[in-house]
Amino acid sequence: MGHGQAASVSPLLARALVAEATELLRAYLKDHPGDAAAKKQLEDLNTPSELDASKHLNDEFRERRANTTGVRPASLPRDSRWLPPEVDENVPPVELGSACNLEEVLQKAGQRIQEFVGNVERFTATESMLHEKINKSGAVSKTEKRKYNYMVSIEEIRPGFLGVEEYQSSGPTRLDSPVNLTSKGLPALVLIFHPYYSGDFSMRCEGLATLGGKRTWQIYFRQRDDKPNRIRSYRIGLTPPHPIALKGRAWFAADSYQILGLQTDLINALPDIRLTVDHTAIEFGPVHFSSRRLDLWLPQTAEVFTDVKGRRIHQRMSFSNYLLFAVDDKQQVSSPKTSP
Repeated sequence: MGHGQAASVSPLLARALVAEATELLRAYLKDHPGDAAAKKQLEDLNTPSELDASKHLNDEFRERRANTTGVRPASLPRDSRWLPPEVDENVPPVELGSACNLEEVLQKAGQRIQEFVGNVERFTATESMLHEKINKSGAVSKTEKRKYNYMVSIEEIRPGFLGVEEYQSSGPTRLDSPVNLTSKGLPALVLIFHPYYSGDFSMRCEGLATLGGKRTWQIYFRQRDDKPNRIRSYRIGLTPPHPIALKGRAWFAADSYQILGLQTDLINALPDIRLTVDHTAIEFGPVHFSSRRLDLWLPQTAEVFTDVKGRRIHQRMSFSNYLLFAVDDKQQVSSPKTSP
């Protein structure tokens, strides 16, 4: 599981995933023949060109949380001509004197992430992507636009052990990914705040902030040195995955504790694959699934900046036409709302 992984699932499993998604969409269209979005997704489901195997998570969870106060290691140098400031360089302001109970925020936010995992077996969406290659001077040298049929599966394999799989179909065309890399792993990032994995990070509540006009709790997190990096990794071709350590900041609604925003950055460069930049920014919003009378907070937009093997990539993604296939009812439809 993770951003930047290339295909690592067997072709047999890939075909099985596509066949199951096709069957679910056909069953849904029998009862909803006029749903154009579902028809389009069914048409776009082809033999997968790229498929991510999930990195199965969590050997054991030990409840422990370290304080992040004190001196942080120096940030990696950044080229401001094409990169936004990294999380340690750009700390959004918070309300003066706003009291924040870290344990309470993490406990309630963790409950929301657990509810999300419990309510979802699989969902699909239409992903619209702007893909830009950046030259050495920091300017855009090539731009491509693509639309994908995007599918995500999240399940608890056994107690304390989650699996996340992503599948991206582009129909007859395919985005020419640099050095055999793909931008994936967005759904897995919220698991940083799942009780199974939150102990892998040092966290600090920075206070009450405002995001999109909403009051939010602003939480800073950083991978602990004494814990394994289990959320995200890079894979190039058939080489073993390279786990990466993340730091970042998240925003949770002060009233509902639903996640509204998330940013991550690379802590250390990976010389083996010449990875020096991995910056992600995601905006979440409520997606209403009317048949289940259920709202899920899912990615609305995302931006990814990568510098690997000397190649600079910027991708901007938006998501629409969500369809939910839940454990107890696999024929649900949603109408995404605008992000807050």
